[in-house]
Amino acid sequence: MPRTIIIGDVHGCLEELDELLDRLGPCAGDRLVFLGDLMDRGPHPVGVLRRVRGLGAECVYGNHEDRHVRWARHEAKRRAKPGYANPMKSMSEQDRRANAALTDEEVAWMAALPSWIELGDFVAVHAGFEPRRSLEAQKRAAVCRVRWVDADGRMRGDDDPRVQPVGTTRWAERWPGPASVVYGHHVMDLREPRIDRPAPSVEHWGIDTGCCYGGRLSALVLPERELVQVNARRAYVPFA
Repeated sequence: MPRTIIIGDVHGCLEELDELLDRLGPCAGDRLVFLGDLMDRGPHPVGVLRRVRGLGAECVYGNHEDRHVRWARHEAKRRAKPGYANPMKSMSEQDRRANAALTDEEVAWMAALPSWIELGDFVAVHAGFEPRRSLEAQKRAAVCRVRWVDADGRMRGDDDPRVQPVGTTRWAERWPGPASVVYGHHVMDLREPRIDRPAPSVEHWGIDTGCCYGGRLSALVLPERELVQVNARRAYVPFA
């Protein structure tokens, strides 16, 4: 029976991705879906992106894809227009080198990634959904960043997972479905995924288990809901 294999945030961890793929053994007919954030943090961000493209896999748009797409566009404008200054927050030297190594085709590929992918009973998304909106009305800027929502179901807080704004809850505790969701973005444990069940027959799986922080790279295999994981080689960046 064909499987749907959903892989959490890789963040440049190419060796771990290759080990996970070896364990999963994708076959013809299997559907391979990545949850975004292929880039940054780990040692081989461009290699991960090229591996995913070479596999012909599907991928959703993450906040780190968004960061690199916007940076590349501003840098192209800066090169073409004397005096133009890139308005984005500065990237690290490692991230700037990775961005410069991307081809125009690779940047365009990232820019064209879908905000979410419907997978039957599940929806794959990078970060999550605002409970105040229907699936069709979700905003791209929110679904690749949301962690916390207020009482009205509106995204709150910045991109720091350590700071939960007063009066907010995790979006996955509020999103009623009807589809279940598998998502990444928010690392809550370096070993096990987070599963929320906010309504009958609705499950939300958070499978970013922080490989780049020394945790695990996780995959959810449907329809069996089988979890397959590999351990990080090491912590590439600190998990604060």
